[in-house]
Amino acid sequence: MTKPGDDTPDEKTPRPELGDLSERLKDLSGRIAAEQSERTESERPSASMQGASGFAKGYRLASEFVAGTLVGGLIGYGFDWLFGTLPFGLIFFLLLGFGAGILNMARAGNRVPPAKERLGSNLPQKAVADDDEED
Repeated sequence: MTKPGDDTPDEKTPRPELGDLSERLKDLSGRIAAEQSERTESERPSASMQGASGFAKGYRLASEFVAGTLVGGLIGYGFDWLFGTLPFGLIFFLLLGFGAGILNMARAGNRVPPAKERLGSNLPQKAVADDDEED
């Protein structure tokens, strides 16, 4: 409460002009803390990369890239051998394997979350049925 000569309100009494500001601040600080803990978890290296030395990490990332590119090239060559379109399938699947190798490197280095996490977090809102349609 306030003293008779004091114009400032007590710290524990809510001020009506602020509304539920303290509730919103508590909610905001909780969401910020959750986001920070989620961000620190995503910045950690993957479980398979935590105990590895620098050379081991480098070789793993290089092998991910080379494997993706080789598999793409082999699929392209096989496609061309079957259909007789020698350079086109090889070039297309080689580029596709190159992209897959880059994506595998990013996933192995824990830079890109798996597709389930990326797509599951931003699902669209369900549409509300509109009963006021004119027939």
